[in-house]
Amino acid sequence: MNKHYLGRLPKDADLLQTLNQLCADMGIERGLVQVIGALQKAALGYYLQDEQRYVSHAVPENVEILVGIGNVSLKDGKPFVHLHLSLSKADCSCLGGHAMPGCIIFAAEASILPLDGPALIRELDPATGLPLWKK
Repeated sequence: MNKHYLGRLPKDADLLQTLNQLCADMGIERGLVQVIGALQKAALGYYLQDEQRYVSHAVPENVEILVGIGNVSLKDGKPFVHLHLSLSKADCSCLGGHAMPGCIIFAAEASILPLDGPALIRELDPATGLPLWKK
């Protein structure tokens, strides 16, 4: 099994891109992810079930990551981090959703825990329109 990652993520980097690269570098194909910290700006997605598509919402302000939790599997043969975020604005109001590209790190700490077992593979599920784990 690969070593557990516990560390600081680089300022000004894209959160998802950085997590995906860490998983690729460590050879993680199955695992758990946790993130806390702050973002300079965020992009959150919400899946419209009836239309089977994501809408992305830009959050063009500084926010705190209250909870970032997700998993690691393979999509198109590469490590893919599926991450959900709960964020706090300056007035302590909260918002959350699916982490999308464009979440720019101010300061963040991540934990990536590889799990034993075969790689989890994502494939398109026609019933939902989502890339879900193979059964």
